[in-house]
Amino acid sequence: MYQKLEKDISVTSSVKTKKDNKILILLGLMLLIRPLFGQIDNRFNVFSWEQYASAGEVNSISEDYTYFYFGTESAGILRLNKFSKQFAKPINQAQGIKSNSIEHVYFDEHTGILWVIGDNFIEYSFSREGSWTNLNYNLLSLKSGNQIIDIGSSEDYLWLRSNSRFFKLDHVNGILLGIYATPDESSIDWGDISSRELRWRMFDFNDYFVEDAWLLTSNGVSDNRGNFSKYLSYYKSDNGINWMSLSNGYILKIDEFNKLITPIFYGLSCAVPTSIVDDDILWISGIGNKSFNGITKFDIDNNNFENILSDNYLNFNKDNIYSSIMIDDEIWFGLDSYVIVYDIKKDSFRTIGFEKGVPRGKIIHLEHKNGSVFAGSINGVVEINSVSKGRIHGEIEKFVFSKNLSLGDIEKFEEKVFFVLSNSVFVYNNENNRISSLNWEDKKFDNLMTKNQVDIASRSVSRTFSRNNNLYIVTDLGIIDYKDGSFVVSSATYFNYKITDLIVVNSSLLFLSTTRGLFIVDLEENELINYYDFPFLRNIYQMKYMSEYLVLLTSKGLIKFNINL
Repeated sequence: MYQKLEKDISVTSSVKTKKDNKILILLGLMLLIRPLFGQIDNRFNVFSWEQYASAGEVNSISEDYTYFYFGTESAGILRLNKFSKQFAKPINQAQGIKSNSIEHVYFDEHTGILWVIGDNFIEYSFSREGSWTNLNYNLLSLKSGNQIIDIGSSEDYLWLRSNSRFFKLDHVNGILLGIYATPDESSIDWGDISSRELRWRMFDFNDYFVEDAWLLTSNGVSDNRGNFSKYLSYYKSDNGINWMSLSNGYILKIDEFNKLITPIFYGLSCAVPTSIVDDDILWISGIGNKSFNGITKFDIDNNNFENILSDNYLNFNKDNIYSSIMIDDEIWFGLDSYVIVYDIKKDSFRTIGFEKGVPRGKIIHLEHKNGSVFAGSINGVVEINSVSKGRIHGEIEKFVFSKNLSLGDIEKFEEKVFFVLSNSVFVYNNENNRISSLNWEDKKFDNLMTKNQVDIASRSVSRTFSRNNNLYIVTDLGIIDYKDGSFVVSSATYFNYKITDLIVVNSSLLFLSTTRGLFIVDLEENELINYYDFPFLRNIYQMKYMSEYLVLLTSKGLIKFNINL
């Protein structure tokens, strides 16, 4: 039933073992295929999938011949090209690493292998990009990577250090060779200086100029808003550029030639991206981290980030953002029980709250039609004038409140606005203030479905999506075409998972994002082409199709799928 979507897909051969020699063959297969476990899917190139997230703490620093590597708490490994001075595509679960939380990253110059100490495994790659091999901590009698406080290498061995022991490993395949109270060789390069060994007396930054009005103290750094962060790692390079990593996700670039220290932040400013709008760039917002929240401007073609941080603006705090829409030069964001409006030209925020009738609860629905903005939570909806920001006492607000209906979705289509209220569809024309329930018989749904199916579908609507001059209605039975009443796809095709977004490409391919992965359906053949259930594709919130790639917002960050249709 599954077909290959990409034109060039490698064929994975299957091996049948005989029952006699089963143990020997099984051991041989484990040795042969172990490196393949580190590739996310052999059908794709290393960077067919790209994952971008909020870094969290930057725990470790290393370098090879081309890149500086930064191991992060939640974004895998960031890479800065030494020659272009630009960040390259990061290394994380999308490239096959099992651990997105990196305690240590280390390049062994004797073998050319990149080693990673993650929260689940020790992992290494000969290419330093894909084909990752992982080693379980049980082999070292360790429970997790948190027990490893340093990693280094000599000419012949790889060394790991815990609080009380040193582990000697083969520096090519990671096989444990011995456990020592002290190493039996002295010429070990331990790479960066980790947080447990950092002492301010090691450094003298009195002659340096720190950009952005940051202040370096003996215990950590204060930014220009007075927010304090701890030092986590220091790396001294031979090319005159040294690095210090911080607990707030920033990296300090220390230029020895110019005596200049520059704070650098790369990635999303929100921990979980939930909403996206676009003009020439992507505007990404979502759930904040423990330090701050922000709105990220992402130039996806050039891989450049710019962040609007909550600490730097009035009327913008680190509360979570659940929805967004763009109206001319403004972006409206839905938060918990209020809305903020960002004026792009003026670079300023305005708050609209309870005084304008914004309902209690997470504002997960925003829509704009005929000069009105509809902001809704499960508890109700308000209609606001998009220019004056004044409340419009429209009929839809009264209708929802008077009948105690729960709001499931808002979607504009043609000249009307469609509301999913308590699992039924209502149509609102805000020009004449008329509300009507969707008449399924008038749309001739009963000519294409049985009477029982019509009854079930009409009372089980969860979402509506306006795409490609059509409206798609998601019900318990499947997705229905509003214009002709036909079944687009049965819910069994996507395993009855909750639909969070859909996109129709070239009138023939249907992309369905769910809480359990990405489905691609051939509309002409009415069959499932592919289902991707990678760890970084769980809980997809929203999608954007951008001709060359698909952008997905997930609980693990922003995912860029380089797809050739």
